[in-house]
Amino acid sequence: MSWVRNPYQKASNLRPNPNYYHGAVANFLDIQIGRHLSEAEVREINFIIKSRAYNYIGAGKEEWLYPEKYVSKSDWNTYGKGYLLMPDPRSTSYHTEIMWGGGRGGTGAVDSYGRTPIDPNYKKESNNSQEFHTLHQFQGEFARLFGPKRRGRSFSMMHLDPEEDSEDYHAYHLGLEGKHTKYKT
Repeated sequence: MSWVRNPYQKASNLRPNPNYYHGAVANFLDIQIGRHLSEAEVREINFIIKSRAYNYIGAGKEEWLYPEKYVSKSDWNTYGKGYLLMPDPRSTSYHTEIMWGGGRGGTGAVDSYGRTPIDPNYKKESNNSQEFHTLHQFQGEFARLFGPKRRGRSFSMMHLDPEEDSEDYHAYHLGLEGKHTKYKT
């Protein structure tokens, strides 16, 4: 979550609440679907998968087993214009917590980083205005790099985001990049 909200931060920064062994709560409407990749991007992802595999890989065709024939091995940071594995920020909402309650299950809440209200850092980064601004900055940068066609879609206002932004909505996203640049870290 912190990466898509602020991709300009140092990659070596510790992410908020790095607790590896706690339960998770997720809003399934925020999961992006319908991603369209070019052949080059599929090869880049296959190369990453193959590079990280411990034992076995599989493919529908033998030539798919050798993405390294087409992909530069040392330039992972340039794959997909540097954002291959990033969700489309235009389909990312900025919410700060998930709450539930009622019935026999009781009530509960978690912030964007999985902390409960008893945690002293509950909603600390979630209320960070810098993250709000850098997310909007990134939405503008992504619109400039990839155009009005979405690279991933999620549900907003109970409808699936459009595959392509209208001319006005694309112009709105393009305007965000310059409007929020002072918050870039």
